[in-house]
Amino acid sequence: MEFFATGAVAFFLAGFVKGVVGFGFPIIVLVILTLTIGLFEALAILIVPTLVTNIWQAFSGPYWSAVMQRMWLYFACAVAGILVASRFLTAVNVDLLTGLLGGVLFFFALSRLFSFRIAVDRAKEPFLSVVLGTINGGLTGFTGSFMVPSVLYMHALGFSKDMLVQAMGMFFAISTLTLTVSLGSNSLLGVENLKLSFVALLPSFVGIFAGRRARDKVDEVLFQKIFMSALLLLGSYLLWRAAIAIP
Repeated sequence: MEFFATGAVAFFLAGFVKGVVGFGFPIIVLVILTLTIGLFEALAILIVPTLVTNIWQAFSGPYWSAVMQRMWLYFACAVAGILVASRFLTAVNVDLLTGLLGGVLFFFALSRLFSFRIAVDRAKEPFLSVVLGTINGGLTGFTGSFMVPSVLYMHALGFSKDMLVQAMGMFFAISTLTLTVSLGSNSLLGVENLKLSFVALLPSFVGIFAGRRARDKVDEVLFQKIFMSALLLLGSYLLWRAAIAIP
């Protein structure tokens, strides 16, 4: 019962944040469940709600074709990165992977808090798509987090707010599908975890609808700052915990 209560709170909270700001779902679930049941189990239980919510987000606008024209190479390299990283997933010390997750969260939160922006020359997009897409895929394959550097890169491409939200949904959905394949190939996606993952849909969507209702009543900028500050602390904690656990 304690595990179900923790899981329900994690998925509701993640859904609420996604409903308010449009991202952050897998990060919150990963952090809470990694601290309670471990990284591999957290990755498995995260699959279904992440996939369903991101497919919904991916088809929420008219920019599918425009996004694919700009991002197909990035997407392809990220998929390749996930599949390659997943071959070594169970061979790497889980404390190292937890520390890597903490580092990703720390960097992402810091970049958002200080509004870090990069500018991308259109002529350099193919090269950057290969390099950054592969890096993103590797980080996703090892940690389950899709945010770095994809969100920063999409901002740098100059997408409008609605196009950015749809592009994130498309990328996260594709990455989740690939991560599902990689977890299955490593025997980390058992029947019990899949059942729990389907059950997690309920608190996830309750949280999303609650977040959407709250969006007009809260200061979104202030909410993001509080959320990113919390991620910064959680990322620091994961890094510290991994550091003292590694001999």
